[in-house]
Amino acid sequence: MCGVIPCDIDDVTGRKVKFNIEYIVDKNIGGKEELSNLRTLCSTCNQGAKNITAEKPTGLWLLSQVRRAGHDEQLAVLKWLREKFKD
Repeated sequence: MCGVIPCDIDDVTGRKVKFNIEYIVDKNIGGKEELSNLRTLCSTCNQGAKNITAEKPTGLWLLSQVRRAGHDEQLAVLKWLREKFKD
């Protein structure tokens, strides 16, 4: 994503770059544990990605995440949806 290579100094941390192997489609939303579903990211990009993938989440997964959220977060989602789908 950012183009750094091993032994570069990370602009954010000031340390040598570390790499992580990350799922392209997270296992939580149906990604498979196979080579074609893996990518390498530097630790800064990996931290920024936070399980963000190009795949859209399923409705069931999305609802499960809203149900797990706290009351205030659920109200914020409701408010956002009401605003988005105003007549």
